[in-house]
Amino acid sequence: MMRASLSSEAVPPAERFDWWYGKKSASPISTTLHSDFTDDFPVRVDHVDLGATTLTTMAYPSAEVRRTARHIRRGDPDSLQVSLTLQGQSGFEQCGRNVRFGAGNLLLYDSSSPFAGWMRRLDGSGAPNAPTRSIVATLPRHLLPFPAERLATVLAKPMSGEEGFGALLSHFMRQVTDDVGQFGSGNGASERLSHTLVDLVGHLAAQHLDRERELPPESRRRTLLLRVQSHIRRHLRDPALNPESIAAAHHISTRYLHRLFQEQGLTVSSWIRQLRLERCRRALAHPALASVPVGAIAARWGFTQPAVFTRAFRAAYGVTPSDVRARALATGYARSRPTAAR
Repeated sequence: MMRASLSSEAVPPAERFDWWYGKKSASPISTTLHSDFTDDFPVRVDHVDLGATTLTTMAYPSAEVRRTARHIRRGDPDSLQVSLTLQGQSGFEQCGRNVRFGAGNLLLYDSSSPFAGWMRRLDGSGAPNAPTRSIVATLPRHLLPFPAERLATVLAKPMSGEEGFGALLSHFMRQVTDDVGQFGSGNGASERLSHTLVDLVGHLAAQHLDRERELPPESRRRTLLLRVQSHIRRHLRDPALNPESIAAAHHISTRYLHRLFQEQGLTVSSWIRQLRLERCRRALAHPALASVPVGAIAARWGFTQPAVFTRAFRAAYGVTPSDVRARALATGYARSRPTAAR
């Protein structure tokens, strides 16, 4: 997988808008650009290329974009875009719909129909100088098993990024763009992430089209695994979290649950233990939690037997929980000491 960043920082302020306008005009999905901030238009773009799909984080002042029929005739990649607004207010027009929405919402649109959109740099706290921020996923439209005319019925309709498949997709987009390296490297990692992105976008569209049965079986399995893993993260503190309760919550058998994890080279119990141990490790290394007993931290993350926790922690990290805390405190103390005057 490839990651690239683009910033206007080195461009003189008066030239930043024209510089970014040229970039947008030359992109595969070309558009025109308008803004009231042409005297200084700071831009920051982080692009993650997953092969068949991409994820792009963008931050810039208020602006309007427009893609016309003329742009489409000059070149059209026949792609689907999914925008997640992170900061600012957004508006969009396509397929006869004109909508407005804020941070936390998702919007599907495509490159083959004219559209117009705007983002204003005014977030919920009323900070007018904060940049607009969004993540845009781009994927070939043919990867979704829906004909164009059916897919058009969900374009330019804001969808919640805080519930259902929208929440899974939003979380995935943030995770990958925040730290793509955590998922490994090479073509294998890119392919897995690309498949996951397509699966989640497909399920989001299918949910609103009421066509989930039309999705390929392998896509349904991968997305079910993501739902299960999201459920586990939300209930990680619960000592009663186990394969039986997880399977019941998703109306599947424990045997099928184990099969989902086995296909990824995992087991349910080991994955839960790994997540819990990592939460404990972070807490033990946090200076603000130095007064919280080790046993209390372990219990907070579902370890009810201190001896079992200590053995599992040592096996995972090669040191005891007390060692991690002591090192963190020593490092914090060393950093806080004033430098001796020379």
